[in-house]
Amino acid sequence: MTGLPVHPHHIIPKERIATLIDGVYAIALTLLVTTISVPPKYLQTEYVAPVQEIVTGVLPDLLHYFIAFIILALFWYFEHQRFRHLQHLDRPLLCFNIASLAFVCLIPFTTNVAGDFPYDTLGAILFELNIFLIGMIAFAQWIYIMSRGSTLAPHLDALWIRRELQWALVFPSLAVIGIAIAIIPQPGSSAIFLLAPFIMAVLFWKDPAKMAPGT
Repeated sequence: MTGLPVHPHHIIPKERIATLIDGVYAIALTLLVTTISVPPKYLQTEYVAPVQEIVTGVLPDLLHYFIAFIILALFWYFEHQRFRHLQHLDRPLLCFNIASLAFVCLIPFTTNVAGDFPYDTLGAILFELNIFLIGMIAFAQWIYIMSRGSTLAPHLDALWIRRELQWALVFPSLAVIGIAIAIIPQPGSSAIFLLAPFIMAVLFWKDPAKMAPGT
């Protein structure tokens, strides 16, 4: 791996950015619970079993909440893994991270839209497109790190980076499948992301880099 030298005034300490990323992800994860819409209690007086009606009514919201929570948790984990190997950031890599955080902040909004309108094709596509963009930015970051490996991550070998590139494409690939399902149209297309943990478990099990030194 080769790369151009980084001038000292272009070097950005990774600790500052890591703290920002942790804060943004924590807020986004917390805000997800606000996407579960519970009707005002005065609207429930006509029902014999109002709680049952509420639980039934919020099932689409709950499904999208758990899907989005799992996705954000996995994205945060892979951000942590990426930063663990970086010596520092430069300006382009900082821009990649800021762009990613912009779409992370949108997750509660697109989750809310998809959950409130489970039969609306555009609502599902917005959520899946949001995930697609975060995943593709992560993929682009690894491509950039690979091109600047000698300065950004000199101790990271090509085998490990190829593994990370493969993992980074899991969510964009699932997002494309989800969008295709939504266009059919078929409700519940966002549930395709529930496959992500299982796909990643299989990739990890077959990963030749996991036994390499420093993993």
